[in-house]
Amino acid sequence: MKYPLLAVDLDGTLFTDEKEIQAETIEAIHEYREKGGKVVISSGRSPMSTRWVAETIGIAGAPIIAYNGAVILDQHGEVHEQSVFQHDTLLTFWELCEAAGLYAQFYEGDTLLVPAVNEWNQNWIENNIPLLEKSGGKRETCEGLRKKCEVKVIDHFYQYIKEKQPAITKIAVFDKGEKLQDFSTRFAGLESALEISSSFGFRNLEITPSGISKASALIKVTQLLGIPISQTAAIGDNFNDSLMLETAGFGIVMGNAPEEVKQTANAVTDTNNEAGVAKAIRKYLLL
Repeated sequence: MKYPLLAVDLDGTLFTDEKEIQAETIEAIHEYREKGGKVVISSGRSPMSTRWVAETIGIAGAPIIAYNGAVILDQHGEVHEQSVFQHDTLLTFWELCEAAGLYAQFYEGDTLLVPAVNEWNQNWIENNIPLLEKSGGKRETCEGLRKKCEVKVIDHFYQYIKEKQPAITKIAVFDKGEKLQDFSTRFAGLESALEISSSFGFRNLEITPSGISKASALIKVTQLLGIPISQTAAIGDNFNDSLMLETAGFGIVMGNAPEEVKQTANAVTDTNNEAGVAKAIRKYLLL
């Protein structure tokens, strides 16, 4: 195979808008694997969420990229490598968000640290571990995994971060207005400590430690598997996928992607609701 490794995003890519994976897509993935290809999930989702998806559609046994590259799981689903923020960076960033009137949530493993319950976090556990009932997911397994996730409300957030020094791998910032794009350009000297992207066209910001991205994690995975980066393909749909699409040997973007992201890829496939991943695999990778 010209591209024996495929890195695939989840939301907006492998997932339909209903957070399911179409049967056609699962079949194409297994056709690719039967020919010797390896499929690596590459997502901004948590380690448990990505493992749940891999196990549900039968592709467990390959490395996984979670939290936009901050966590790499090995073929057994265990943490192979994890990148965390420096604590002074977290404190400074929290102060900046408060000064700008922006809501931020911090990710520690499969726990979400939040200052208060609101619309962006109240359904996080259910969204983090989607049911996947139409994709082959078992309800009892899903419910068991959901019990292992937690949304922890922290009353004195700054003090908690300062005293407890949690191992934070990802931060997400949300706002209903137009503040985020401007805010992403003004980090008061923190630029060298942060990697900033978005998965919703600047309706949110996704932040990882400096130098950490899906692209950097994909390079590490190729080294782990002994596959040259030039022999990898990647499929994604949003700004946090752009660098991965450019880094892979062959980048494929979903039809539902923003135009700026489409410009970073070698090919454009159909949308996530039209089995775009399946069509891309059969058109470009089963060669």
